Amino acid sequence: MVGVRSAAWRMGLWACAVWAALGAATARAEVVERTMTAGTEQRSFLLSRPSGATTPLPVVIALHGAGESAEGFMGYLGLEETAARNRFVAVYPQGIGRVWNDGRPAAMRLKAMLTPGDDVTFLVTLTQQLVAEGIADPNRIYMMGISNGGFMVERMACEHADLYAAFSVIMATAPANYREQCRPSRPVPIMFIHGTADPVIAWDGFWTPMGATLSAPDSAQLYAALNGCGESQVLDLPDLNRLDGTTVSVRRWEGCTPPGEVALYRVERGGHQSPARVKTTPELATVFLGLRNGDIDAGMESWALFSRHSLAPPTPVAAPAAVPLPARPPQKPRSSRAQAVQ
Repeated sequence: MVGVRSAAWRMGLWACAVWAALGAATARAEVVERTMTAGTEQRSFLLSRPSGATTPLPVVIALHGAGESAEGFMGYLGLEETAARNRFVAVYPQGIGRVWNDGRPAAMRLKAMLTPGDDVTFLVTLTQQLVAEGIADPNRIYMMGISNGGFMVERMACEHADLYAAFSVIMATAPANYREQCRPSRPVPIMFIHGTADPVIAWDGFWTPMGATLSAPDSAQLYAALNGCGESQVLDLPDLNRLDGTTVSVRRWEGCTPPGEVALYRVERGGHQSPARVKTTPELATVFLGLRNGDIDAGMESWALFSRHSLAPPTPVAAPAAVPLPARPPQKPRSSRAQAVQ
């Protein structure tokens, strides 16, 4: 018991130290709520921009889950610390009715009762506006989301891979209809984070008469096939927080067609929760959503993927200049005596 208390005390000190070290940088971010017109709809989003930013920066667009607000999701996800350290812009759009019009069949999303907006138009228009205002580097715009927001991220990966450099899906799997319908315009870098004990979006997928979702492994494998990837390898990650009841392993596919990349983070015993290693403000109690992992941080892992990718074509490497061969020295003429000896 003493050992457990000691470990908990040390973990508490570590969390306080991280929060104190990052708090000042986070406080300097400028967070404003903005509105815009997209199509025929009036939409809103939170814009968190590093203080003093005057040039285009990388942008991460983060989509909340069903029933969440943009403000609540910003506090829950914990992305602000990663944004502060790496100096990128974080954008939190608000779904109409707190839901997204993702790529699952309408009946699965209870569309008769929940009326999402024209979210593809909204997100594309938002992206274009951020570029036009000089906020976003057009080659380094990324998208991540959880649950209903994660399904929406997949829809954007399938339909608008040309606008976003990489994607991160948290606690969402692929709709079964994507086997026939998802055809990205290019190989996409994408990662999944999913708990094996998720009580909302099952790790093993689920089937209903209204539609089905693939399992988490089959979802990642779908994008691996689309990216032309080969075999995969699994790596067990360190169990840094032994008190959270969960562990993490990551499966990465090899030999993908560039710039394609696919990874699946398996959170053993994890619930319908975004992993976090920073202080957050959860909207719902863990008892309803399952265990939350503290070994990895969804924002940090997503940025690790994002930071490797850009839509800009790679800079060609100039071939080294040819080095001229040295001229052969002139041969001395042979003497008449030498010719006679021959």
